[in-house]
Amino acid sequence: MKTLGIIGGLGPQTTSKVYLSVIDLIKKSGRDEYPPIVIYNLPFPFIIEDEAIIQGINSEKMIPYLIEGAKTLERSGANFAILPCNTLHKYITEIRESVKLPFLSILEETVLFLKFKKIETVGILATETTIKSKIYENILKNNKIHVVYPSLAEQEIINNIIVELLNSRDDNSHTENIQAICDSMFEKGVNNILLACTDLQLIKFSLKNNINIIDTTDILIEASVRELLNNDS
Repeated sequence: MKTLGIIGGLGPQTTSKVYLSVIDLIKKSGRDEYPPIVIYNLPFPFIIEDEAIIQGINSEKMIPYLIEGAKTLERSGANFAILPCNTLHKYITEIRESVKLPFLSILEETVLFLKFKKIETVGILATETTIKSKIYENILKNNKIHVVYPSLAEQEIINNIIVELLNSRDDNSHTENIQAICDSMFEKGVNNILLACTDLQLIKFSLKNNINIIDTTDILIEASVRELLNNDS
């Protein structure tokens, strides 16, 4: 089996989910051994995380940490790697160019999934940084997939929820607020909503209407398992 490398710490709860989910899917595949996984937790200051992920400023300060993380995984002997963070995929090109180690892209894998499912319109729940950088909008539009965003007021609510989640604070109001935003997007004709923030997957969804939540983290997890089980090293 190949060795998976994970750039971790963005945030730690998401890293944990990815790790445990990969192991669970490998077990369900019928394999009788644990997958080899290397996790490098980025040692960046908390203030940089707040600026880059939440405030949408100075995100370029993360580049040296991301590149060092990629190089560490390459030295560790990983065969391929992932970055379980939607927002910082704005630097996936810089990461890929810094190493020979192949990196899966959550953006590319999401497009493959949507095209396979023949989904032509999606709503996006993400950090304001992700939305402003247009990393999803650009690749989705290039693949003829229409994008719908929350209103400015709704985006502010999402931003506050993400801050709470990053600080390990969750309550029922988060679920209720996300439910209301999804309902609002449904009224605009959106049936499929991308959960394009790896922290939002920590919320338990109980959606009404005919709304389909597509978790980009789950897509990346399944792509990782696909590669792990691919014997062509």
